[in-house]
Amino acid sequence: MTVNLNILDVLIIQHLIRHSEAHYIENDCIITLILITYLIRNMALKVTVPLDFGIENLHCEFHGNVVLKLQGGEDMKANSLILSYHSSVFVHLFLELHQTELQMEDFAGEAVKRFLGALYSGEILLEKHLFRDVNKLCHVFKVEWLAGRCGDYFTSLVGGVSPSSDYQTLLFLFEEARFCSRVMKCNKFLDLVLEKICSLENRAEIFVEPYMRNYSELETSQLDLMLQITRSNPVLLLKIM
Repeated sequence: MTVNLNILDVLIIQHLIRHSEAHYIENDCIITLILITYLIRNMALKVTVPLDFGIENLHCEFHGNVVLKLQGGEDMKANSLILSYHSSVFVHLFLELHQTELQMEDFAGEAVKRFLGALYSGEILLEKHLFRDVNKLCHVFKVEWLAGRCGDYFTSLVGGVSPSSDYQTLLFLFEEARFCSRVMKCNKFLDLVLEKICSLENRAEIFVEPYMRNYSELETSQLDLMLQITRSNPVLLLKIM
């Protein structure tokens, strides 16, 4: 017998399972549920993400079987199967630990919504003010394809830097790269930013000098990075200090 289930079939099955009364389930039904569980687990091996699962299915009462607790007391409902397609972390949380709630208060609510929307639609619109939390969500939950999109976005921002770039642009890139290195132990962004800043002949004027204005408040790691940036002219750094 060949069984062909699409994503909506599985969502409907999940809905029926959740709303079944345990004392009405006969032996044949239990066997059926076991088979369905097997199918659900093995379908994940046949789905390639990113994929458009339909953004309209996010925060849906019909098949939203897990709740994500956002900042400010807001809740978002999502489907454990859809999330599990994207990450072994979600598989562990939902299929193995049987969690039905996730605390997401450590992340900006809008970043969580953008993150979930990407998992449902396969697309994401990244913005600078949301980048840190979306990128961190990708690493915490190990969503590799979306982490790649974040990397592409950041790389494009670095690629847009020129001698005419302002201090705030460089500061954003520098601090986001430092955050990734410090918190997520990922140095690729920092290496990229340092290489770009070091390529600017006017880097002292547009970045180093304003960054070092309050040098007494900087951490040793920050001063070390300034030394890297001014390595070809260390006297410059001494003059600024």
